Parts: sequence; structure tokens; C-alpha cells
Amino acid sequence: MDPLLFLASFAIILVGCEFFTNGVEWVGKRFNLSEGAIGSVLAAVGTALPETVVPLIAIFFLADESGSGDQIGVGAILGAPFMLATLALFVCGLSLFIFRKRRQTNVLHVNGALIKRDLKFFIFAYSLAAFAAIAPPELNLFKQVLGFSLIPLYVVYIWYTLKGGDPANGGELKELYCSRLSGKNKNGDERTSDGSCAEGQDGAVGRKEPSTVLIIFQVLISLAAIILGANIFVNQIRIAAFDFNVNPLILALIIAPIATELPEKFNSFLWIRERKDTYAIGNITGAMVFQSCFPVTVGILFTDWHINLADKVQVLGLAAIGIALLTAVVLHIRSTQKELHISGLMLGGVMYAIFIGLVVMTV
Repeated sequence: MDPLLFLASFAIILVGCEFFTNGVEWVGKRFNLSEGAIGSVLAAVGTALPETVVPLIAIFFLADESGSGDQIGVGAILGAPFMLATLALFVCGLSLFIFRKRRQTNVLHVNGALIKRDLKFFIFAYSLAAFAAIAPPELNLFKQVLGFSLIPLYVVYIWYTLKGGDPANGGELKELYCSRLSGKNKNGDERTSDGSCAEGQDGAVGRKEPSTVLIIFQVLISLAAIILGANIFVNQIRIAAFDFNVNPLILALIIAPIATELPEKFNSFLWIRERKDTYAIGNITGAMVFQSCFPVTVGILFTDWHINLADKVQVLGLAAIGIALLTAVVLHIRSTQKELHISGLMLGGVMYAIFIGLVVMTV
């Protein structure tokens, strides 16, 4: 592993996330989108791309006689929702703890109905994935039907998310970074000391705004940076894992998702800092829904998608599914209409520690 390349990829991801959250907020304002559309769809799908690319590459381009490509692909597909439901939520709880004095609260103020809807779709879709994974090979046709049902389910989820909710009120927006760098804006506006756009008398954010083309350009460029950085990061971790002779499934379940989930974690960290809590949690729960539909469909249709209960390492995959579902159920219960307490988020860290213990005992 090249330490300098490793650190450089991490820096690329962080900078990309900062630009991405800034750009997505402006997209939401420009098109009058709801909090759900911004956090659970736009941000979630965008930052979910790195961990979606990894299993696709593994399944379609790393295939060999040993089956390691399928193992890495299936492990990455199972590992992504697991990391989101455990480590990513723990990072949100940790962020809330870090910024508690700045925020003057120990709770997240969220749109509970939105978060609960995300979690309901995730629990249903991922339960189907779990059932398909433990179903005997003779039910392959039934598994194929399940696989084809997940994409339409995600379309229904998007429809419900876009249909409901008023346009988001994100408060003050920081000036679009590309606008600041290029010096290009419409009209002329006043800036606050932190670079955000001042509120106009009519309540609109800022008297001048960047062009739509510049907003979309920043989102696309930052997204490309996130994907590039995540892939470099994963490759460096993969090199280190193989040097230490780590089982491919363990690599895919634990090591690769830690890297590819960095965008969601850091985006949520930034939004909690800015008190945009629904964006922060919706970014994670929306990504959980996406990961339980699109990548799982690829896994079911293009791999054997079967967990051998006689294989201790493969059973870890089933444990990851169970922990992700359990954490989602608890979070659904703990999500009131307006508040999400830190204890419900910290549970993710506890469940992740339990899983690591299972891994140590298994290998």
C-alpha cells in the first residue's frame, strides 16, 4: 500500500463531499425540492455510487475459477447497508456529541415521517434480499422474481419521496464554492462573515444566485471526485488486505465498505454541524434503500446469491444482514416525529463492535 496515495485519496473524498453537499443544497433551492428529495434521493444516490461501483467491478470484471470476484461482489453488496446501519449512524451520533455545545442540544431535529418511510422501504427490501440469500438453490426461479421486483420497489419509493413534503427550508446557504472560485454571480449580493448568502427581505436566500449550469457543474465534478477518491482508497485497502491474506468475503464485508461509505459519513457530519439534521439522516437512510435495491438486484441476478450456513465465513454475511435489519427496526422505533436521540444512533457503534467480535471468533 502506498501511504501517500492512501492519504491523497482520503483528502479527495473529503473535499469532494464538502463541494457535493454545498452543490446539492443549491440544487434543492433552485428546483424547490423537499428535504426528502434532497437528502434521501439526490444526496443518497450520489454518494452511494462509490460502493455500488465496487461490487459491479468485482462481479463482472474480476470473475475467475476461484469465485473470488463473486465473493467480493456479494460481500460488498451485503456490507454496504450493514455499514450504513451501524458505523454511519454511529458517526452521526458522534457528530452530535462533538457539536453538542455549538448546537446546544443532544438530539437531532428530523422529519420523523420521512425517516420512518425510508426505513420501512429498507426493512422490506433487505428482508427480501435476506430471504433470497438463505433460500435453497431449487428456488432459483423464485429468487429471480424477487430480484426483478426490487427496482420497481425503488421507483415506488422515489415516487412517494418526491410526491410528499414542502420545499426544504435549509436556512442560510453558503455561497456556491464554484461561484466563489470563479467570481461569477448574478446581480450583486451581500455576504455574511462565514461566506453564506444573506437573507433578503422576501425570505429568499441571497440577492444573487449562481447559474443553474454552474450548480450542476459543481455537483457533477464533486461527485466525480468522490468516486475517484473512493476507488483509489478501496484499491489501497484491498492491496493491504491481500498482503495480509485476508479472506475475500471479510475484505468485502468490512474493509471495502468502510472506505466506500466515507461520502455518506462525511456528508452527514457536515450537515449535522450545520444543523441540517433531516439531510444528514436522510442521506444515510436513503442510501440504505438504494443499496438494498439496485446492487442487490445485480447480486441476485448475476451471482448464485446463496449463503451456505455450513460455512462459518459466509454465515457472517447473514449476521451482517440481521444486524442491519435490527438496527433499522430500533431506529424506526426511536425516530419520533421531530427528534432522534443520540442513544439510538450510538447503538450502531455497539452493533458494529459485536460484529467485529464475531469476525474475530470466526477467523
